[in-house]
Amino acid sequence: MAIGWSDLTFTPNDEAVQTLRASWAWLLGDDWSPILFSIWGDVFIQRPDGVAWVNTGTADVTIVAADQDEFRRKLMGEAREDWFLPRLVGLLHEQGKRPAPGECFTYEIYPIFAEGKYMPENFNSAPAADHFGASGSIHRQIRDLENGAKVRLTVSD
Repeated sequence: MAIGWSDLTFTPNDEAVQTLRASWAWLLGDDWSPILFSIWGDVFIQRPDGVAWVNTGTADVTIVAADQDEFRRKLMGEAREDWFLPRLVGLLHEQGKRPAPGECFTYEIYPIFAEGKYMPENFNSAPAADHFGASGSIHRQIRDLENGAKVRLTVSD
């Protein structure tokens, strides 16, 4: 099964982008613009210091390129495997898991927790706004905890 860029990326609606900005402002501030959204709910953003990868599973922000030209070159190389995990996307597709338009994959258990694995059974699709809101909120609330701290999550409406 060939996995193409349309399988590895998605386009969120305006509500989702606003939710991303609001839910991740604690980490990203205001001085950035989205460039590309991965099917994993991660986002590549343009900042004054370069192009950064915002990993919404771990809350890591990593400068990956000095500018968008360098970023585009890296997309065609080995970085594609690391950033977009096409093999895992293929496994999810084989199980019939495919996000609808405006949706992305999201974690059952985030990879910041010991039980959170990059395995097909740990992913489901969700509206991008829900993913951005939940991931930003979880990471904001646990950002000051030490590694290995015990966490109890309560989900409510």
